[in-house]
Amino acid sequence: MTFPSQLLVRRLLRGRDLANCQVRTAMGRGAGLFGVGANLLLAAGKCLVGALSGSIAVTADAFNNLTDAASSVVTLVGFQVAGHKADKEHPFGHGRAEYLSGLIVSLAILLVGFELARTSVEQIIAGSEVAFSWLTVAVLAAAILVKLWMWRFNAALGKALDSAALRAAALDALSDSVATAAVAAGTLAAHFWGLRLDGWLGLGVSVFILWSGFMAARDTLDLLLGRAPSQETVDKIAAMVLESPEIVAIHGLAVHEYGPGHLFATIHAEVPSDMVLLTAHAAADRAERMLLQRLGVHAVIHIDPLGNDEEPEG
Repeated sequence: MTFPSQLLVRRLLRGRDLANCQVRTAMGRGAGLFGVGANLLLAAGKCLVGALSGSIAVTADAFNNLTDAASSVVTLVGFQVAGHKADKEHPFGHGRAEYLSGLIVSLAILLVGFELARTSVEQIIAGSEVAFSWLTVAVLAAAILVKLWMWRFNAALGKALDSAALRAAALDALSDSVATAAVAAGTLAAHFWGLRLDGWLGLGVSVFILWSGFMAARDTLDLLLGRAPSQETVDKIAAMVLESPEIVAIHGLAVHEYGPGHLFATIHAEVPSDMVLLTAHAAADRAERMLLQRLGVHAVIHIDPLGNDEEPEG
């Protein structure tokens, strides 16, 4: 089944070169701006009905949308920074600025989660009544639909651009729709059956926010500390270098990441010792160009000659 959001993505990307850095930056910027605007509107609407009804669960859900808006800003900044070229002071580019911004946002999310948890516990102890209105239900229902649409849109665009940031945003939107549905269910349960679940639902949303902040901080720190490349990435690089018939084997492959789309690799390529130097050098140059064009990996390949009685290492 094709969703309207997927059709929109197909129309936006039709005829565009997705490998072009400017195209990726433009698409990422558009997705980030849409995410910021949509989440701010949702947060404003939920804050309004939360204040009118006195519901801590709705207010907590509003703050959750505010954190999502901040995350969208990070996505926006990340794509923008990723488009900047390396300079004299930053020879490997500026990509890691996205990770620093993500860490700051993660800490802000954790602070919001702690504050909402404290307020929710106070609500549970006080057992305050929550005023019911169909406006609250309507706003929550609209928020669920918007978040589901954002889920499909970010998932489709993330798949097309092979963007981990957009795929993460898609999962975040899906989990938000589930959290908002729980708040809406609690609101209806309080009205029709007199169940006082508001404080508990607010606490549940705050725990969800805390968990999201913790996971985001952990992943960001992992990247800043220098996470090892995936085996899939290593296998792709190795297979591409070995496409050159002059290269017998490789070893000493090291991959360093300086932000999304900023991968640098050093490789030792083994060639027969009697091979003409210019031939071996041309093979290394050809493999380096191939890695940059196909995988976006900036590689430096060192040639290692093999003796007649020497076995390849890799």
